[in-house]
Amino acid sequence: MTVSPDLDRLTAAQAKADEVVRSVAETPEGLLLRVSVTDPETGNRLATGFVTYSVDSAPLRLVAS
Repeated sequence: MTVSPDLDRLTAAQAKADEVVRSVAETPEGLLLRVSVTDPETGNRLATGFVTYSVDSAPLRLVAS
């Protein structure tokens, strides 16, 4: 069975995307950022996860002028 170079690349890209998201993903609590890995050649989103962050001061808010 012959595997195309494109399939090899996509498989490797998917594996790396999964690894990256697993390494940073956290349980969604508090303020969240959504982290996505996208293949620039195809535009396909390969993996998505969430990370949390905290704010030391009051968050900024929009004020009408």
